[in-house]
Amino acid sequence: MKTCPTPLSFQGLRPLAMGLSLALLALGAQASGYRFGTQSAAAEGTANSNGAEGADASSLFANPAALTRLKGLQVSGVLDIIDPKVRFTDAGSTLTAPGTGLQPRAISAAGDTSSPADTAYVPHMYLSYALSDRMVAGMGVFVPFGAKLDYGMTWGGRYNLGNVELKSISLNPNLAFKISDNLSVAGGLNLQHMEGKLKRAVPYSSAYARGLLAAAAQVEAGGSPALALQMRQMAAQIFGDPQYDGSVAIEGKDWGFGFNLALLWDLDKNTRFGMSYRSAVKQVLKGTGDWTQPTTLPASVLAAITAAPYNGLSALDHNDSAASVAIKTPESLSIHGFHQLTPTVAVMADATWVKQSRLETLRIDFHNTTPDSITPEHWKNTWRVSAGVNWQAGKDVMLRAGFANDRSPVPSRTRSPSLPDAHRQTFALGANLNLAPATTLDLALTYLKVKDAAMDIVDDAEGETPCNCSLAHVRGNYASRAVIFGMQINHKF
Repeated sequence: MKTCPTPLSFQGLRPLAMGLSLALLALGAQASGYRFGTQSAAAEGTANSNGAEGADASSLFANPAALTRLKGLQVSGVLDIIDPKVRFTDAGSTLTAPGTGLQPRAISAAGDTSSPADTAYVPHMYLSYALSDRMVAGMGVFVPFGAKLDYGMTWGGRYNLGNVELKSISLNPNLAFKISDNLSVAGGLNLQHMEGKLKRAVPYSSAYARGLLAAAAQVEAGGSPALALQMRQMAAQIFGDPQYDGSVAIEGKDWGFGFNLALLWDLDKNTRFGMSYRSAVKQVLKGTGDWTQPTTLPASVLAAITAAPYNGLSALDHNDSAASVAIKTPESLSIHGFHQLTPTVAVMADATWVKQSRLETLRIDFHNTTPDSITPEHWKNTWRVSAGVNWQAGKDVMLRAGFANDRSPVPSRTRSPSLPDAHRQTFALGANLNLAPATTLDLALTYLKVKDAAMDIVDDAEGETPCNCSLAHVRGNYASRAVIFGMQINHKF
């Protein structure tokens, strides 16, 4: 791959970090940041506050120590249908070229809207098997992260992100052991696979305009001011013209490994408390960048910026190249409690802390002489607090409800199209139905209310040089919400 001596060189690979390690727009899920948060329909019915309940095999995700409450062989299959509504309203985004004298050019109109999210169908599977009266083995296969966003290639943030798709899966074997009649512990290994694809626009007009201006300076120094003026006028005409947009498409994948630990303490027959820890997972996403350069540049412009002796732009071509980014997903610690208030009513609560501050910057390592590309994030640690209730409304019907308040780790000054996250509230209803002596069905309906969020970012790497960036200034506001419908079949063999 050749290096382009302009602010846009190789900035197209910058979103590899956002798209593959963040993509991760969990607006359709329940957790802030990029934790997916919808791994169990039984849990969703209480806004994920039932970590200490231990009612079925899906308890493995929230607290695998609760598996010691299960007997024999049990299986839970989950399907989440996520319907996010994400609407971006542009406030007038521009392409800038500081230091050139060129005026910012509009790349969208104020009031333009984009709706990048669509319905997603996400499955999970859990199994528990009692090896003895005190030991239970469990296996979870679930989706920890996931996103599919398509803004298109004409919206105001196209130089930051056009579309992105991320798929992930975790294989999580666990072993739970009952130390005493009232204390259980568990541990497991988390094998996580991630793969993603991303595409964005590249503003080659910026490179062309800078090349013309550089050539004009040499022409003027050589004693041809009229020709220099003509070149500057041509640069002003070309700069910001979308017909000179190119694109870069990126994909990457990797496996990572982590672990989890948990305990469950029965205070008495009606009350229990739990704690669960999930470690960070380190991964190096290895990807390829496929560049597409526009073929619309007039021959006269191309000649002016490349011909000797001016050579205003020495490298217009971007060759396909490999790139990688090292990421570390955040660890989490949950504390939860469950109390059977009456024979028919139980209350529960959960508080989860996530070390999101690990994500300070994202750095892409290019597998050539191109300098690393850095994306500032400056995330903050977060807390999620939830509470729920179960009501045994009849012999074969249990009703659930829950509420959660979730803080976003994303500072407003670094909010990006890849993760326009904001503080959120979750309102949940659920039900557990006995279909047969050994089979139950869980249903959950969740409404996710996300606080309206402004985005005002300049793609300038916060002034770091050399600047592998487009210098696009994206301004607008996000209005987001989501409805999640969860179904779960539980069967005891």
